[in-house]
Amino acid sequence: MSRLGVRNGFTRPKSFKSLKWRKHKLIPGAIQGKLMLSSGIQFSVVAGPTLYSLPRDKGNSPDDFNKFEVAIFDQDGNFIETNEGDVLGWQSREDINKLIQIHG
Repeated sequence: MSRLGVRNGFTRPKSFKSLKWRKHKLIPGAIQGKLMLSSGIQFSVVAGPTLYSLPRDKGNSPDDFNKFEVAIFDQDGNFIETNEGDVLGWQSREDINKLIQIHG
């Protein structure tokens, strides 16, 4: 296990701040953050044009957005279905933190 996030033997809980961000591979002006939990659950958080995020404009950083689209995958890479389908739209940072806690 990486020492990142470990202090005095205590591992900080994962949160929105733990997401690793980059430009979206397929959508110009969009970004994607990924997070793998120790349970094998993976989060994909995206924002930008055509996505369920706010604003729905181009951006280079999560700081450019206040709502995000979230997909959650199981250990085999399959979508974890929610009441709303494959993805959850317009999720705040707080909403995403709650989802990470639920699946952590």
